[in-house]
Amino acid sequence: MELQRLFYRYYVLFFWIILDCSLSIGLSRKKTSLKKVSGRTVRRQTIPEFVQIGRRDITVHRGETVVLKCAIKNLGPREVVWRKVSEAFPLSIGTHMYAPVDEMSIDFRRSGKYKTRWDLIIKRTEPRHSGKYECQIVTKGLKIYHINLTVLPTPKPQRKGQEKYPSKSVEEEAKGAIQINGTVFINMYQKLNLTCNATGVTRAPAAVDWFHDGHIINSSDKKYANRLMILNKVPEIPGRSLISTLIVERCTDADKGNYVCRSSDLDTTSITVHILSVVKDVEKRNDNKGKKFDGYSPKNDTGSPELQQNRVKGNNSTRQLHSTSVFLVTVLIGLISAIR
Repeated sequence: MELQRLFYRYYVLFFWIILDCSLSIGLSRKKTSLKKVSGRTVRRQTIPEFVQIGRRDITVHRGETVVLKCAIKNLGPREVVWRKVSEAFPLSIGTHMYAPVDEMSIDFRRSGKYKTRWDLIIKRTEPRHSGKYECQIVTKGLKIYHINLTVLPTPKPQRKGQEKYPSKSVEEEAKGAIQINGTVFINMYQKLNLTCNATGVTRAPAAVDWFHDGHIINSSDKKYANRLMILNKVPEIPGRSLISTLIVERCTDADKGNYVCRSSDLDTTSITVHILSVVKDVEKRNDNKGKKFDGYSPKNDTGSPELQQNRVKGNNSTRQLHSTSVFLVTVLIGLISAIR
């Protein structure tokens, strides 16, 4: 009898060890999953680097508009500074000009998930603008990207045959134009489609920015996750226009308001969009509570596919750990009852 009790004691101790190991494995799995989810934070702390997307030696005629392109990958929270090598003070810090200059501006935009653009735009160029410019990343060990600009003292020559047409005045030539159009009354969960046609002074504007109620629209905003598209097109004729199309899928009441289109030449125009809540009547008639309307339902919106996958993995791991623990505890209770 003593040997039997001793055997059961060691048996119970063995199961306690197994239960402790299973709990430790479950916790370690949760920790690793947290590392995977928080991997984005680690990725943001990677070393920034420049991405060459344009020429580094540029030559233009007097009066033309030039864009000095600077693309950066993995910038994170760091600042970007533009400066002219021959001058002591910077031209810009972030998106703000260090000293207000009418012919210079910064065009900031996101190009992909981890790449940003910090282009320096110089309008009505003069020979004094010639020189070496550098785009700097303010970090440990200053990172610099150089661009050489040469402005010829003569204006751009006219094409053959242009002299037959009457020349415009300086005021007319220096005047750009911008127009916006689209549907201003749309139903709930329908698609918003706005088109902005921006015309530059001597060439097409370098970029067009969209704003909603004073806030810039970009794909990094969670508000527009998986439902925003901005398409830019430069038509061959007349060659001075940039057509930008803003598409927002599955609009809700939060998408109503004032939309502004602004070109890199700082020309702006706006339009007001109204969201009609007729979807409520449609849902009542169909009696489809909880079902998707037009491929979308706010109640069923659980986030990005990556987040859903992490949730499924976490739920499966928790279920396996719970089943193992219940089994071991049941066996342990049976052994204790047998000893008694």
